[in-house]
Amino acid sequence: MMKNFITFLILSISCSNLFAQLPLQLWDFASTNTHMYFPEKLGEATEFHIHTDFHFLRFNPHDLKFTQFRSVAPFERKHRMKQLVEEVDLDLMTMYLEYNGEKFKVIRGEGTEDYMGEWVEGGKFYQRRFIDGLRLEDGPLFEFGLEIASWTDAFSFTLTYEESFLPEDEMKLHIEFNFPEEMYKITRSNSGIVTVQGKHEMLWELYSSNSESFVRSNANSVKIEGKLSNKSLSALFKVRHTFQKNDEVTVVVASDKNRPFERLQAYRDTQRQATVVKLNGNMEPKFGMERTKLILHNPSNTEQLERFIFEKTDKVKAITGCSMILRDKDGHPTGIPIQISKNWHTDYYSRFVGPWVRGYTMMVIPPHQTIELELTRVSGFWGSLPAVSHSQLSLSSWGKKNPTSHQLWEETAVGAFGESICYEPYGGSTQSMITDVRPLFVQSTKKMVPEPRKYDWTPNVGGGDFLRFYGLRGELKQIKEIRVDYKRNCPNLSEVIYRGKTEKDEADYKLTTFLIRSNDYLRAYYHVELIVNETLEFNRLAIAQFGSETYAFSHEHNFAYGNENGVLLDIENEREREGYSHQNIDAPGAAPWASMHNAENQLPGKYGTWANRGLILREWKSIVDGKLIEPKFSTYVHFSKRINKYVTLIELNLPASVRSLQKGDKIDAVIELCVLPNEPDSYYGDNEIFKEFIKKEANTWKPMFREAHQNTLQVNIKKGKLVRRTPLMIAAENDEVVVDLSNGLGYVPFTISNISNYKDFKAIITRNGDFINLKDQEKFGNDYWQTDFDAETRTWQVTYSIPMDDQIEP
Repeated sequence: MMKNFITFLILSISCSNLFAQLPLQLWDFASTNTHMYFPEKLGEATEFHIHTDFHFLRFNPHDLKFTQFRSVAPFERKHRMKQLVEEVDLDLMTMYLEYNGEKFKVIRGEGTEDYMGEWVEGGKFYQRRFIDGLRLEDGPLFEFGLEIASWTDAFSFTLTYEESFLPEDEMKLHIEFNFPEEMYKITRSNSGIVTVQGKHEMLWELYSSNSESFVRSNANSVKIEGKLSNKSLSALFKVRHTFQKNDEVTVVVASDKNRPFERLQAYRDTQRQATVVKLNGNMEPKFGMERTKLILHNPSNTEQLERFIFEKTDKVKAITGCSMILRDKDGHPTGIPIQISKNWHTDYYSRFVGPWVRGYTMMVIPPHQTIELELTRVSGFWGSLPAVSHSQLSLSSWGKKNPTSHQLWEETAVGAFGESICYEPYGGSTQSMITDVRPLFVQSTKKMVPEPRKYDWTPNVGGGDFLRFYGLRGELKQIKEIRVDYKRNCPNLSEVIYRGKTEKDEADYKLTTFLIRSNDYLRAYYHVELIVNETLEFNRLAIAQFGSETYAFSHEHNFAYGNENGVLLDIENEREREGYSHQNIDAPGAAPWASMHNAENQLPGKYGTWANRGLILREWKSIVDGKLIEPKFSTYVHFSKRINKYVTLIELNLPASVRSLQKGDKIDAVIELCVLPNEPDSYYGDNEIFKEFIKKEANTWKPMFREAHQNTLQVNIKKGKLVRRTPLMIAAENDEVVVDLSNGLGYVPFTISNISNYKDFKAIITRNGDFINLKDQEKFGNDYWQTDFDAETRTWQVTYSIPMDDQIEP
């Protein structure tokens, strides 16, 4: 006990004032969230919007029209779309090919008008969309594409020539902007810099990426001209920040810390309006760590903003899991956020074909300062536990395109062993929020079937949705205007929020997703919220549904439910007809749970094991007609065309008698999803207690009962304030937290908030009164906790993975 206590004290004081805090300006853009979204449900939307802290854009891909550009003032940054949309649609941009003095306008190609373009990259700092299949109006039969990209304070339009050959005759590309004089002011400085000023007096510099291009302006228009032989022409916009007097003076030096003195390429990419650092991938796949030393030097008298892209574009190791963490020179995670976008698809031709992975961030460098940071990249493991990651996965080069495909798709992973849970917020391909779901730490139990192998892809038992409701005529309703806020994305805990509205603006939708790391099985938490603004009628409503009626891969033979006291019903699933087989099942107790088990292997020739699923209702605060209403479970039978069988879906519902919600009603539920091995010997992880348990109880309801009963965390706070129970968050008091935890399984995430310094705080965490040696999780040094910055309070949050199984030595 004394040894453990001494070890813990060392852990507590290691985050001390021995090392100075980095300049606070580095976190100035941590509050950024760029949003690209459809204002109407996908399939009916004719335009998309880009909304950032500095600008609001509207673009109509059907007519290839740039219909609105306005600056966003600080007081408008939290405004919703309707408060920013102008009543009149403008036509701000026109693109041409010039040949022998004649101009041919670039328009949509025949048969492609309904396609909204592909969502190439998206996240906290950077959005990119590409619209292909463009042609010339009454001109040569050439094909073009248009790339639209946006940072929070910069954006661009790039016209691309998509043909492989170049005409011998000289031809030119043109991008022309016409800004109404009553709304915009165009100026040109003596040095030739063109600026556009609209509402709120914000100045935007407009320029091109190619030195051979010409930028001309007059009273209300700007024209950019370049050679077709360059195969592209760009129009770039960026905010002229008042704090930044000079531009492009920061010196960035990158080197490989695993191979000391090996310099990496770092260069300014004018087209992408960022400094690009080329990563070399010097790491052991799945179990290693890539470490890149970054030196940022600002020799000027003013602050300098830098947009960064950390990029690996060939031979990306263990790409299915990717965590990027900015640490200080002593290895402490700083909480400076990084957006992760990636693509491994290679099935079809695309200019964005994988594999590639990119990390995006923005930092402000103080004047006359040199900052040293480390970019740390891991895939499979962060310390001794698998790393959690949540990133945007590009669908470029995957599957054939249709009018609603290739939109936002996000992939989460525990480790780098294939996908864990994928999300498609707009449901363009699947009409389902949850798509692929795969179990963790399972391997084949069949001698003649090698897959799944250790640390590799596992079978897809996916499908699921939230607030899935059907209208009075039985039609599926969709959520629109979905914006994504990235609170944290790696490596201990992910937290990503999806906000939207119902089709007719009757209610506000919010889904917060969490993925946690552990060494036993896959767990995810979902906080589902619906705030009703006006009458919302429906034929039926599933608060949560696993799998889904449009994406179901699994066929379980048994259903059970119960609570923390045991099982209340265990029956064989009935599949005589489509519809509810059991409805309005009471979900009493502190931890109601439902289990779908005895799953049938749908691909026995490919996979030698499968998985079961279940859910637990962790919190419930839903109100209808001013009263707290009771939750219900249901089972719904659906014919899955994917596996050509009737399948049974679990649902969490309101009482069946509720067919409408009124203004003031709300749905508020926290749900846990578990994916569990269903073969006794398939689990190969290092949690020995779970290994012995699942050998005896695989393919029964008992794993879900065990999770509901034994993983209901008990929290005794001695110093600090409870912020959230699931996953646990406690606010520090005077940078100190003292807490005792009990009744848990595996590793549970514990976040400490309200910390004034990312490495100067005190955390005394005990389990059943015994101190915990968290440094046992360390592998390469300081690689067992996660740090995030809370931009609203300008404080830090630190997340630990707390071992709760008895076999893990305290």
